[in-house]
Amino acid sequence: MKEMHLKQLKRLSSLGVLLITLAGCGQSGPLYLPEDKAEPNKPQQVTTPVAQTQSSTTESKQDQ
Repeated sequence: MKEMHLKQLKRLSSLGVLLITLAGCGQSGPLYLPEDKAEPNKPQQVTTPVAQTQSSTTESKQDQ
């Protein structure tokens, strides 16, 4: 019974080491901060055409 627990402990510990190693994978190399030269995103100025209102269309009909 003691051998069975020892076998399970070895299996779990090797699995744990493997998971920790895989979790450490990623971008290698030194970490760095981006330079401040990049301009921040500016909202674009969108011009929308002015829609005619119903009152202005009736005025133009009356002018004709």
